[in-house]
Amino acid sequence: MSTIPHPVAHDALVCVDAPGMVISGRDGQLRGQGVEGMYHDGRRTLSRNVLTLGGIEPEPVSGHVVAAGAVRYLAMRRFSADTTPDPALVVERTRFADGRERIVVRNTGRRPLSFPVEMVLGADLIPLDALRAGYRPAELPARVAAAGLGWSAPDGMSVRAVTEPAPDTALAATATLRWEVALEPARSWAVELRMLAEPVPGRSGPRAVSGRPPWTEPRVRCDDVRVAAWVDQGLRDLRALLVVPDPNLPTAALPAVGAPWQLAPTGRDSLWTARTLLPLGTRFASGVLRLLASRQGVRSRSGVGEEVGRIPHTLGRGGEQVRYDCAGSTALFVTLLGEAWRWGLPATETAALLPALGRALGHLTRTLGERPGDFVRLGPEGPAPCELQAQTYEAARHGAALLDAYDLPGGAALRERAEQLAVAFRRAFRAEDAAGEYYAAALDPGGRPIPVASSAMAHLPGSGILDAGGSEAVARRLTAPDLDCGWGLRGASVRTPGYHPLAARGGVVRTHDTCVAVAGLAEAGHPDAAQRLFAGLLDAAPWFQYRLPEMHVGEQRVEGHAPVAHPLACRPHARAAGAILPVLVAFAGIRPDAPTGRVTVRPGGPLDIGELELRDLRIAGDPFTVRVNRTGQPIIEAAPESLQLST
Repeated sequence: MSTIPHPVAHDALVCVDAPGMVISGRDGQLRGQGVEGMYHDGRRTLSRNVLTLGGIEPEPVSGHVVAAGAVRYLAMRRFSADTTPDPALVVERTRFADGRERIVVRNTGRRPLSFPVEMVLGADLIPLDALRAGYRPAELPARVAAAGLGWSAPDGMSVRAVTEPAPDTALAATATLRWEVALEPARSWAVELRMLAEPVPGRSGPRAVSGRPPWTEPRVRCDDVRVAAWVDQGLRDLRALLVVPDPNLPTAALPAVGAPWQLAPTGRDSLWTARTLLPLGTRFASGVLRLLASRQGVRSRSGVGEEVGRIPHTLGRGGEQVRYDCAGSTALFVTLLGEAWRWGLPATETAALLPALGRALGHLTRTLGERPGDFVRLGPEGPAPCELQAQTYEAARHGAALLDAYDLPGGAALRERAEQLAVAFRRAFRAEDAAGEYYAAALDPGGRPIPVASSAMAHLPGSGILDAGGSEAVARRLTAPDLDCGWGLRGASVRTPGYHPLAARGGVVRTHDTCVAVAGLAEAGHPDAAQRLFAGLLDAAPWFQYRLPEMHVGEQRVEGHAPVAHPLACRPHARAAGAILPVLVAFAGIRPDAPTGRVTVRPGGPLDIGELELRDLRIAGDPFTVRVNRTGQPIIEAAPESLQLST
């Protein structure tokens, strides 16, 4: 097995139906290059499928993703004896993320044709993580199996390629399936290939989600049609990324982080994605909360890093807890529970999660420290990231509200500690450069601001940690040209020494961070800044067919140039797919408070995208529809009778 640099897939056609995935080139052939192939549960089950007709590869005509889980190719086969420029044979290939491929060959000419159809296959069964690390494996030896071929890996995993109809000839030495085909004019011949994987004995992987997704289907109408297109594509992609990681909790679905590089769920990404989908009901969030609560750290073990109350980041097979190494997951868990409660999470489900809430708040309190000037750090002697302070503050406010509502002790003390954190944050993180005031990306271990203006500020306005002056300063800086590239929010200012637009840890535009900034700015009373930042991202969306990548290159927008997906980005990406929903809710000014029976709808004024209608949202489980007209006035068209409305 040799190694190569991290492969790229930004120009590949990716379709996903988790835990299955297909990565294909533009010509429809799988040649075993890079990360091309069919995958199941993180293993490449088919690396090669080269189709020939009469010994010649068909000429590619087109290839495009037709659904989240399917890609379609069109090709043609011409013969030297043809008397017209029209192809004698047209080949349609539809490849599905669940491990199937259907090939249809049509005789569009005027004479009968006889020719062999061959598929040269290959499988290596290598884990995607190994491919991502740069390993290039050799293909496994094939064996003849019923209706096709089979391969086995040293660890016990095996896969079979079976076809309908069965091949006339199957050759193990060359891994070739062959059919002799005779076609009259205007007739067609079809074959379906299926890859049947047998997992490693004793190891269970995530299951696909059957039936409807655990959220309602909204109807979004907007004068700017790109808005609804992004919502529709995002929800299709999210549905395709869902898996059930724990068979003991069959109603708890989590999204895989994204395809192709992280087709497995993590705690942080699941929590963020569940937050974005709260306007579509609390069922999805409830499942995420229950599953992560069941994996919450319950003891400390020296050298492993588990801590009581901590929410896991990485989940292994069968929901097994693996790592607790994401600093923000515990705060996000508390915030998701608090926001789900506001959107109408049933009282019985909220009450069942209170013990997990108590453990999570205990962990946050320990990491925050006892002194008013303490901050949450990455390890005892590590830096204190800007966004982590905002997430901790927001979580503390939500946690205090829940403790008060359920007559549990500690709410007042937690609220006071949160305000102490906010005051200390405004003082310690404030910085200034030639472009103006900003909040530093982090404090170094010595407590000094790291002088970098970054997209970490995206998390500040919506968290409530800023005062009015700080919020205004952040609004100005997030829309300044050193951070706003015209296609979205850069990870770091171009004034940062060593800045490069391809740098994944600072130079790129991350879709999710930009949307967090937009929603936060709108909620904090800065609609002009919010809409300006959103406009660039919305302009980028059609270039990506509304499947916005995890990150795209932070080059300055220039007339006539297109935004460029980062070569190592996931696309689709769960957080990016759902990120537009909180933006639209913030633009409409919807603030639910289901526990008190109230909902406020107060837009910030006219929207640049024109009239916006959000139909079939859910508050406390009941439909909610609001329209913001072109003058910025809200019209509530459907709402639960039990809610008191305020505009």
